[in-house]
Amino acid sequence: MATAFQLTPERVEKIETYNRIGWPNLMTISLLELYTQTSQDTLRSVFLSRDDAPFIKYHQRGGVIPRKAWDAFTASISVGKTYEGEI
Repeated sequence: MATAFQLTPERVEKIETYNRIGWPNLMTISLLELYTQTSQDTLRSVFLSRDDAPFIKYHQRGGVIPRKAWDAFTASISVGKTYEGEI
């Protein structure tokens, strides 16, 4: 069963900090979870499993997501289009 996103006091503090200083241009899945306030399971199964997801893999288990590409990706899929970004 998928784990729901939990908004703990530590996460609220991190979100407030990033909202104040700005979100990083490259995000890990953990940072993307905070940015979208969506569980990692949902991110992986619904969004990152798509062929057009802007996920840059490195090594065997890691990767990053460019923040601006993520915003363009979610805007594209929200209107039923395929993301055709630079990645």
